[in-house]
Amino acid sequence: DEVLHAKVDNNEMPGVISIVYRHGVLAHLDCYGYADMERKTPMRPDSIIRLYSMTKCIISVAVAVCLEDKLLDLQDPVSKFIPAFADVKVRQEGGELQPAVRPITVVHLLTHTAGMGYGPMLGDEPDGETEERFVPLIERSGLGRTAPSNPKAITTLEQWCNEVAKVPLRSQPGAEWFYSYSHDVVGRVVEVVTGQRLDAFLQKRILGPLGMVDTGFEVPREKWDRVAGMYRRIEVEKHDEKPEAAATSTAKVAVARDAPAVIADGGAAAGDMVPAAEGDGRTEAVHAASDRMEVDDPAAPRTSDSGASPTPPTPSEDAAQTDGTTYELRRLDGRSLETNEWMAGNASPILSGGGSVDAMTGGLVSTAADYSRFCLMLLRKGELDGVRILRPETVDLLCTNQLPAATGSDDVWAFSTPGVGFGLIGSVSVSHPELDAALKPGEYGWGGMAGTAWTNDPHEDFFLLSFSLTAFDLTTEEELRGGVRASIAQFDQRREKAEMRRMEKLEKEQRRLDRSETATAFDAAAVGVARTTTPTKRMRSPPSAAKSAGARDGSKKKRRTTIGAEAAGTARKSPQKASPTKTPRRARSLTTGPGSARKAVGNLQQGAAELDTPRQSVTGRGIVVEAEERSSLLRDSADADAVTTPERCVRLRFDGDVAMTACAVSA
Repeated sequence: DEVLHAKVDNNEMPGVISIVYRHGVLAHLDCYGYADMERKTPMRPDSIIRLYSMTKCIISVAVAVCLEDKLLDLQDPVSKFIPAFADVKVRQEGGELQPAVRPITVVHLLTHTAGMGYGPMLGDEPDGETEERFVPLIERSGLGRTAPSNPKAITTLEQWCNEVAKVPLRSQPGAEWFYSYSHDVVGRVVEVVTGQRLDAFLQKRILGPLGMVDTGFEVPREKWDRVAGMYRRIEVEKHDEKPEAAATSTAKVAVARDAPAVIADGGAAAGDMVPAAEGDGRTEAVHAASDRMEVDDPAAPRTSDSGASPTPPTPSEDAAQTDGTTYELRRLDGRSLETNEWMAGNASPILSGGGSVDAMTGGLVSTAADYSRFCLMLLRKGELDGVRILRPETVDLLCTNQLPAATGSDDVWAFSTPGVGFGLIGSVSVSHPELDAALKPGEYGWGGMAGTAWTNDPHEDFFLLSFSLTAFDLTTEEELRGGVRASIAQFDQRREKAEMRRMEKLEKEQRRLDRSETATAFDAAAVGVARTTTPTKRMRSPPSAAKSAGARDGSKKKRRTTIGAEAAGTARKSPQKASPTKTPRRARSLTTGPGSARKAVGNLQQGAAELDTPRQSVTGRGIVVEAEERSSLLRDSADADAVTTPERCVRLRFDGDVAMTACAVSA
C-alpha cells in the first residue's frame, strides 16, 4: 500500500484500488486517491472504470459458453460465420499481397495468432506500416459515434468486421503471436451463432448470473456520479538542470495530499513497460481479482447544477518533477455528463469485444467489485454463489497455454517472451528456464489500457486486481503482485515454524504417553505375578473382635506409610516365570521405619483391581503408598512375604531397581 499510495502522492496516478482474495476470502482491499480529480470523487470499489482489453476476457468466456452449447468449435474457420474472411490476404515484406495459406480459425482469434494487428490508440501517431493500415478504419469507427449519419461512418459490429477483413494480415494465420483486434471479430462470431446482440448475450449468460450489476457497454446516466476519469501521464517540460538537482526540487502535487483513502484488510495478504500495439502497456504478460464489496458512500463534492465540471488544474498545480522532467496527469475523457464518451447516448455503437475500435472509446465498463466476481468465478472453476457459468474442464481449457495448438509449435510465446504462453482468456505462465522470476507457472490474467489488470493463481488460491485509471500504466499490478507473493512467502515461513513447534510438542507428549503406557504394562504384569503366586502359609483365622474393633476405629483416617524393601538372597521358587527384566530376589526384611513391617503389610487391601484410590508409580527401595483402611482387616500375618484376604491372596515382590506401581496399602 505504501508504494501505491506514493504513486498517487507523487501525481503518477489520480487514485488506486487494490484487491486481493485468497481461499475465497477478501484478504485485502485498499482504495486511495480520487476516481475523478476534477470533481474530487474518491476512489471506491464501485467506481465505474473502463476495462478496455479486460473486455476480451469476458468475451472469451462467452465463446466458452457457446462451445459448451455446441454452437461452434475452436477449429471452425471464421469465414463460416463471417463470409468476408473467406478471402483474406497477407502483406509480404516487400508490400505485395498473397492469399493466406490456411483459413483463420476461432482458436486463432482467441490466441492472437490470426495474423492481424492493432492501429494507434489515444490519438498517437502510427508506429510503422502495421499500425498505419488501420488508421482509415479507426477514423470511420469514430464517425460512427460522433457523426453516425456520415456515409463513411461505421455504426455496427457486423459492418466493422466486414471492413477489417479487407485489411491485409501482417503474417500467415497460425505463424506467430501478435496482439490484435481479433477479439472484436470473435465478438461478432458470438452474435452470429447465438442470434443475439453481443451485449444481450453477455447480460443473459454471464453478467446477470454473476451479479455484475455495473458492467456493460455504456453507463446509465443515473450512475454518472460514480464514473471515474481517465488520465495519462505526459511530459510537459524538460529542464536543463542535472538530475541530482531536479530530484531535490519540490514537486507541486496538490491533488493527492488531500485524497481520501478507504482501506480494509481482512487478514493475510510485482517491470519496465513498453506499450503494446493496442495500448495495454505490456511487453510481458499482463497479470494481475470476489464477492460483492460494499462500502459506505462517502460524501463527495458534485458538479454544479449546470453539470459543468470545475476548471481543470493547470500544470503548475499538479505537475511533478522526475529526473529533471516535469510530468502532469492529463484528463482524456469528457468531464461532464453531456460529453463523456461512455455515457448512454454518447457511447460507441460498435460493441467492441476487444476494448476499442476507434481512437479511444469502446469496450465494457465495470467496477472492481463486479470484476472481482468474474475472477473469483474462474478461480472456482466456473461457479460462484451456487451459479455455474462453465464446467470445470472448460475453465481449464480457457486458462492453459493454447499457443502450441494454435501454431503447431512449442516455441511460440506471447510478446516473444519464453515462458509466457497464451490461453483463450489471457496470458498464462508456463514452466520454462527463462521464465521471469516475477511470474509463477500456472498463473493467468490480463490487463487493460486504462491501468487495469488482474491475476489468478490457482496454486496459491488467490486472485488480485488493481485499477489506476492511468493509460499505459501497469506497474500498479506488478507492485501489487510482488507484494502479495512476498506476504504469502512470509506467512508460509511463519506457518512452517509454527507447525514445527506443534509437531515437537506432539512428539514430546507422545514420548510421555509411551513412557506411561510402558510403566502401566509393567505394573499389570507385576500385579498378575502377585495374584498367581501360591502362598507359602495357610490363611490364618480372622482377627479377634477386639482387634477388629480397633481396626475399624482406625479406618476412618488416611495414613502414609513408607515401606523400605531390601531384597537379598535367592528368589522364592514359584510356578510363575521370573520377571523378564530381572530375576526377583527374596525379600529378607520389610521395614517401615518405627514399628513392625508385619503390621504395615498386614493392612494390604484386596488388590489393584479393587482399589479405591489411584495407583502410584514408584521406583527404588522406598515405596510410599496411601489408602483408606477397610473395616474388614486381617489379623497380623506371621509371614511378611504373603498376606491373604478372604477374597484373594496377594504376594508382594519388591525389586529395588525396577519401576513399580504400588497397590494401595493401609498402614
